[in-house]
Amino acid sequence: MTTSEAEPLLPLNYGKAWRQIELENPGLSVQSAAVLGEGWNSRVYLVNNELVFRFPKRSEQWGELDREIKFLAFAADRLPLAVPRYLQVVRESSAAEFGYAVYRYLRGRALNVSAGPQSQRVAEAARIGGFLRVLHGLKPHPDIASILPREDQRGIAEQYYARAERDVIPRLTPSEAKVLQKQFEMYLSTPGNFRFPPVVLHADLGKDHIVVEDGLVSGVLDFGDVNWGDPDYDFMYLFVDFGVDFAIEVARRYGHPNLDQLRIKLCYFGILDQIGTILDGAGRALEGQETAAWHRLQQLLRSE
Repeated sequence: MTTSEAEPLLPLNYGKAWRQIELENPGLSVQSAAVLGEGWNSRVYLVNNELVFRFPKRSEQWGELDREIKFLAFAADRLPLAVPRYLQVVRESSAAEFGYAVYRYLRGRALNVSAGPQSQRVAEAARIGGFLRVLHGLKPHPDIASILPREDQRGIAEQYYARAERDVIPRLTPSEAKVLQKQFEMYLSTPGNFRFPPVVLHADLGKDHIVVEDGLVSGVLDFGDVNWGDPDYDFMYLFVDFGVDFAIEVARRYGHPNLDQLRIKLCYFGILDQIGTILDGAGRALEGQETAAWHRLQQLLRSE
């Protein structure tokens, strides 16, 4: 979900719904409510320019949201950048079908590495790299560690490869299809891709989730996908959003031990992410996301 300026006033069902939310939050007086962002699983509003109200789109999203809230309660004081600190959780609300959770707004804008000089990009890379180094080094308490998912990377690759052969490859050109098949086969045939100590991942560290204030990277949003996994995955959205040079600069500042191998994996992870949007986006992806995923997929395949 974006950290950009809030959209013009577009509340839930202005008037009655927000008045009910006031009753559920003693002391709150809603003077303004604007759409701040939207993802596959929730929509967020900025209230009074100081509080973020996050509304799950489905009841099953509470499992993800609960995990995020519990993890951030553990991690917030241990991380070098600001993260959401949840203040209120309302699971049952007469104003919102699936309830909501509230945290204090992290002021700033979404990261845009093309907007500043090279020295600023280096500074941004250093702060993000430092954040990832600390995040990946966290040792959560057992009650937190046990609720973070750990996925089977080989199983995921095999599953998506089979689905892509059926539903994606027939829509590609022969040369694009050949590159896609090669990417999956290279990833699956490299034993080192599955020999990593699992670390705590943000797993969605793209431009909309990195906050910049006064020219400095100051915060990170949306830990809904937090899990145990391959540390290299956390560089993928930086690669997709900003290009390989910036992702590698972040990895260099992080202290990555094998940048050449990371380059190869970033392309595979980027391709996998687009395929995931194409295959799993029905009924969840926002308008235009599936089309954009096809475009990015073809770009990635043609660049190889």
